[in-house]
Amino acid sequence: MKFPKLILMLCFIVFQYTESQETYKADWESIKNYEVPEWYEDAKIGFWVHWGVYSVPAYKGDHAAEWYGRWMYCQKGQSSRNNQALATHLHHNKVYGPPEKFGYKDFIPMFKAENFNADEWADLCVKGGAKFFTMMGAHHDAFCLWDTKLSKWNSVNMGPKRDLVGEVAKAVRKKGLKFGVSNHTAWNPIFFQWNHINRYDAVNKDYQDLYGNPVIQKCADTLRIGENEARNSWLKKSRWDESYIKPSERDMNRWLSRTKELADMYKPDLYYFDWGFNSKLWESRRKEFGAFYYNNAIEAGKGGYGKPEVVLNYKGTNTWIEGGAVRDYERGGDDDIAKYVWQTDDCVYADHNWGYVEGTPIKPTNNIVDQLMDIVSKRGVLMLSFAPKPDGTFPEEQKTMMYELGEWLSICGEAVYKTRPYKIFGEKPNKVSNRNETGYVEHVGSREDIRFTRNKKNNILFATVLDWPGEKVLIKSLKDLDMKNIKKITLLGVAKRLKHKMTNEGLEIKMPEKPNYGMAFPIKIEFKDTMTY
Repeated sequence: MKFPKLILMLCFIVFQYTESQETYKADWESIKNYEVPEWYEDAKIGFWVHWGVYSVPAYKGDHAAEWYGRWMYCQKGQSSRNNQALATHLHHNKVYGPPEKFGYKDFIPMFKAENFNADEWADLCVKGGAKFFTMMGAHHDAFCLWDTKLSKWNSVNMGPKRDLVGEVAKAVRKKGLKFGVSNHTAWNPIFFQWNHINRYDAVNKDYQDLYGNPVIQKCADTLRIGENEARNSWLKKSRWDESYIKPSERDMNRWLSRTKELADMYKPDLYYFDWGFNSKLWESRRKEFGAFYYNNAIEAGKGGYGKPEVVLNYKGTNTWIEGGAVRDYERGGDDDIAKYVWQTDDCVYADHNWGYVEGTPIKPTNNIVDQLMDIVSKRGVLMLSFAPKPDGTFPEEQKTMMYELGEWLSICGEAVYKTRPYKIFGEKPNKVSNRNETGYVEHVGSREDIRFTRNKKNNILFATVLDWPGEKVLIKSLKDLDMKNIKKITLLGVAKRLKHKMTNEGLEIKMPEKPNYGMAFPIKIEFKDTMTY
């Protein structure tokens, strides 16, 4: 009787081992078995950068500096939004010469990063209160900032002659931060479409690994001629409609191999993607990379099946299986508490621009804090982009923002880090949100704006008032709070207990003198036992 029992025990052990070794397959049913890592939901804020070859011309024209390589090739009448590309095209001709004489590739030797210091970047990240740092791997221009073996167009062979991604990965991890990479290259062949259509240096096959080789379904001669109804119709569709222009098989295979290489070489804890691979055309490769990235993390010992302990970002509603990765909203976010953890990617600049441009004003730190509290109250995470100069240093005003943000978080971070949403995200005045000229919401909180967060033990509630309320604050949504369970109420950064009472309208709290940190003001409500709601 002992022998069969031994066999059963061995079978059970083998079964357990097999289950523990389960890996992801390249299908949505498998990929949806994913749980957001606790480190990420605890982190709440990370930094990243838009930095590369486009930082050299540092000119945004009527759109964005990081799109310089697209718009420099775009002639009059070829771009949408009232010729938004024309300013860049004319600027390039005036300063550098015509694109057929001076192409985007010719900026690469000028991108030297001569004052770049990865340890200083990591220090700034810590001082700014961020818990992870995402390094630009490559933007739409496909110039790789890592030591890729798959293309000569990289920062080790050219320009800086350094593995920028590798240096940053080492520096931020040395500081105890999580490390991410950002990859925008899926849109690369479409990004340079006007270079191809107008037959500039993209026609040279030696440059295809930089400029891509898209399949253009419309006669290039038709697109180069003057204004006409047919061409205008094409322009409206050409950016998105793949029956007009699309990446070639070579482009998509190149994207997949480089994207895997970046993940394999640096084992990033977070992998951010822009919207370039959102269409159905990319689905098989999205699934293949998703399975690869999660399995790669498991092999690296980060986690296991179902909990690979890494984050993959995607944009859009039909790009990924819901819950199988972390959805990202560019300069946006959920309106209420979400079912899954999500992310906002935003920039210190207020308009379309993300890359460095001298003299461009940045947002007030107060606005960033208000935005952060709104995001966190709804189960979100903020990834805030900065724009270094081409030499690798940060403008002084951006560093000042980091210091101010970090100082606020050093006092008020208890209401941010490692928190979870309350039953409602907060209180918001009944008014239309202010939007800037680009259509994005401006996060300027008022004294009527309150955002809730709570600790994971569920015995502390934070009610953060986004502007100073004056002598007292009334929190209407807490009118059913169990007063007998309240241990004490304080304002973060102030030791004094706050007097409070329940009224017919809600919980009324008498405020102390306004503290010096002067941005959002987290009121800490401590309970004797866990909250019930």
